[in-house]
Amino acid sequence: MKRHSALFLFLLGAVLLGMGTRGDIESLKDIPIPEKRFKAEVTDTDGVKTLVDYFSWEGQVYFAGYRGKGVYTLSFEKVKSVEFGPKDKDNKVAARFYLKNGDIFEMKMDADKFFYGKTAIGNFRIQVGNTKYIQFVM
Repeated sequence: MKRHSALFLFLLGAVLLGMGTRGDIESLKDIPIPEKRFKAEVTDTDGVKTLVDYFSWEGQVYFAGYRGKGVYTLSFEKVKSVEFGPKDKDNKVAARFYLKNGDIFEMKMDADKFFYGKTAIGNFRIQVGNTKYIQFVM
């Protein structure tokens, strides 16, 4: 009897996990449209590059993160490109921002937050922790 219960729970878990994935894809029907239009080429940690229009971070046109004890925002308008490191034990990602004025700014970002946008074939979403590089396109 215990063996059948364990099998049932395993199969139920597999079905529920499958439903969760479908729900994630369903949520791409409606992505946030930011107040200002930005285009960016996003490279994921597998090296796949995607050209994204109406690019945003959590629907916003700025990056947000942590540096020391402070919380910062950085407008997309000031950024030329961004490099991301791997996730750390606190689920943060080190981000190095190359600014249009030539400066470099570094902060940590939440790995589980999302970048959104539109591509030539449909909507796009990627977690910060799965992003390697962002290059803004004029």
